[in-house]
Amino acid sequence: MPVTNNKQKLAIGLMSGTSLDGIDAALIKSDGVNVMHYGIPLSRPYDRHEHGILKITLSEARCEGQPTNKNTNINETSKMITDLHIEVVKTLLRQNGLLPIDIDVIGFHGQTLLHNPGEGWSWQIGDGNQLSKELGIQVVSDFRKYDVSNGGQGAPLVPVYHKAVFSGRGVKYPIGLINFGGVANVTWIGSDKTDDLIAFDTGPANALLDDWVRRNTDYIYDKDGIFSQHGTIHQGLIEKWINNDYFKQPPPKSLDRDYFNVDEVNSLSLEDGAATLAGFSVACLKEAINIYPKKVNNWYVSGGGAHNPTIMTMLNEVLGENVKTLNTIGLDGDYIEAEAFGYMAVRRLYDLPITFPGTTGISSPSSGGVISKP
Repeated sequence: MPVTNNKQKLAIGLMSGTSLDGIDAALIKSDGVNVMHYGIPLSRPYDRHEHGILKITLSEARCEGQPTNKNTNINETSKMITDLHIEVVKTLLRQNGLLPIDIDVIGFHGQTLLHNPGEGWSWQIGDGNQLSKELGIQVVSDFRKYDVSNGGQGAPLVPVYHKAVFSGRGVKYPIGLINFGGVANVTWIGSDKTDDLIAFDTGPANALLDDWVRRNTDYIYDKDGIFSQHGTIHQGLIEKWINNDYFKQPPPKSLDRDYFNVDEVNSLSLEDGAATLAGFSVACLKEAINIYPKKVNNWYVSGGGAHNPTIMTMLNEVLGENVKTLNTIGLDGDYIEAEAFGYMAVRRLYDLPITFPGTTGISSPSSGGVISKP
């Protein structure tokens, strides 16, 4: 374990991802380099009403075309997101027998509406200042802003945490980590060196599949592969979608959740649509593995896809029998992103980098995040 002179800090990490399924919260202790899990995490799902509001807000943001504070409905949704995160932090504190004074910092990602690094911005809603004032705890938010305004993709951000949690575990490098959330991204770790990282968004993941299931059933996602496992993959559609120019771009690269138009799926049955969308996400990952300079020895999967046996079976078929979930090695794949934002918040306090040339394309390792004081 690397030795530092930094003081250990107790941090809360908060994450609401592009799958729009809810808010995850987790506690960690870190000196900005080493990390230790702490306490009991929690997840607070969005109900159907809240999810509906978010979907409408995503559509309104797309109409706006760029970040704005002039749209009343978007501002109201931002307040809703902030209030829900305040509620989650209070519940997390009670659950772990902690008080606000016990917490050194909160890492607050907010909810992404649009992501457009090509124009130098990424739009997350949620008010870090209000969160800090209501809770009486300093908050780090707006993690992507510095990176995208300085030529980076602003995503993925979690690789710096992937590196930290695998350091010293005696794994055989290179390893690959797949975050199968709303959008899928991969992290390639070549060695124990701090910046031996390659990361990028590979393509859609649960966002398209979840939206399909919600539109056609009373379910909110493809729980346990209940629909996709009974469907037939329409390979012709996947071959068409995989011709998108995005897959011809070299990394680093990143995606907005609704970048891909897959309207052709509407002609399929529920089960065939689910299987085809799952197959498309895995086909995107297959495209990604050819980019790495050295073959991955072991793959680890986190995010909702790790719970979907259809997706895990597909990944094993594409990547080989060396695909495991993070939980098999003692890491909680459901909360790794929330933990990551707690970790990045601590790194911001110590002015340590969170993005690197190999992860976002920024010219040099850089810190990021706006600090709000109570």
